[in-house]
Amino acid sequence: MAIPALSCDRELADRATPRQVRHVRLAISGIYLTAGLMLGSWFTRLPQLRLQLGLSYGELGAVLLIQMIGLIVAMQLAEPLFARFGHRLIVWMVAAAVPWFLPLMAAIHGLAAATLAMLGWGLTAGVIDVGMNALGVRTERVARRPILNSLHATWGAGALAGSLITIAAVRTGLGPFAHFLFLAAALTGFALVVGKHLLPDQAESDCRSGKAGGAAVAGLRGGWTRAVVVLGVLGAAAALCETSVSSWCGIFLTEQRAASVGVASLGYPAFIVTQTATRMFGDRLHLRFGAVMLVRGCLAVTALGLLTVIAVPSTWVDIAGFALQGCGIAVLIPIITGAAGHGGAAGDSASATRVAIARYSTLYYGGAMAGPAIVGWLAQFFGIGTALALLLAPMLLVALLAKVTAPASFVGEVALRQPELVAH
Repeated sequence: MAIPALSCDRELADRATPRQVRHVRLAISGIYLTAGLMLGSWFTRLPQLRLQLGLSYGELGAVLLIQMIGLIVAMQLAEPLFARFGHRLIVWMVAAAVPWFLPLMAAIHGLAAATLAMLGWGLTAGVIDVGMNALGVRTERVARRPILNSLHATWGAGALAGSLITIAAVRTGLGPFAHFLFLAAALTGFALVVGKHLLPDQAESDCRSGKAGGAAVAGLRGGWTRAVVVLGVLGAAAALCETSVSSWCGIFLTEQRAASVGVASLGYPAFIVTQTATRMFGDRLHLRFGAVMLVRGCLAVTALGLLTVIAVPSTWVDIAGFALQGCGIAVLIPIITGAAGHGGAAGDSASATRVAIARYSTLYYGGAMAGPAIVGWLAQFFGIGTALALLLAPMLLVALLAKVTAPASFVGEVALRQPELVAH
């Protein structure tokens, strides 16, 4: 049973039945799962696809950069599309369409074709990224409890599953195009089924939170509130640490600990598995400790893991250190994203939430892209151990400014006042 479209998310929360809340939560989880399966499959096939596309390492890097540029551009321009056609409909349709970039990339050849296709993929992915994260924030309001950690855990589980499915496809001799064709058809069918249960659109003009909450934020300069900028900087710092560790852990183990390639390759899986597992419990931790205390505690765990890696010259201890960093980093980005959606928007309307998420995500992805490059530059001059140690600086910044994540606990405070909803 779908939730009827009412004026505000909080009115939806007042009127929705537990079954309806469960349906919208499962639906947005399905969208995150689709995105994870798609990207896990893509990255696992990427070494083979680079050769098939006929790209050098430099050309592949440029093509991937073009995709990220398209992603960020689309985030800034997506709001009129949501306002014109509806938040739920756009997420529903784009989630069903974006998997077809996989077989497209497996069917083309050459730098020009790959650049155009990846630009299109980036533009489409930017729309779905804003849409699904904003829907995640809005679904938290309706569920009256934190769910963003579980959504990110679902994405991580999808990425791991996509990687394993791709490995199985490679071992059975299934080529990239056939593999991606079957996967795109399956993901599209799944998205079409779950999309009809996504949270409905709001009647913005009737939003009881007032004119400021219901008005759409228009223009490229709109939505850059002080809270969004500060939270965006924190998100960029957290993303910088996450992508730096995930990109350089294997190289560190190989060059600093003289680990074999096979053993060094365990560094990233240890990081991502513990990160995904921790996110499965992240919402409960959020309810128990609140956003600010949890962020600071998780930063302490991350710093402990990093210091372990740097100080202990043992390959297996260092792999455990990377796993510990995965546990610590896990909840940071979901909590900071939630704070941007709940506290950075100029009101609690769907439009204001989407614009806040778009502006925040611009800074977040900037940090994600810059992290591996910055560590590489520092490693060139000071060594990789010192470069990783300097990640303590952005961690300290997040710890010092952790109080700005307090709005992420709004739904948790509501849930604690309503035990029957938490129990459900």
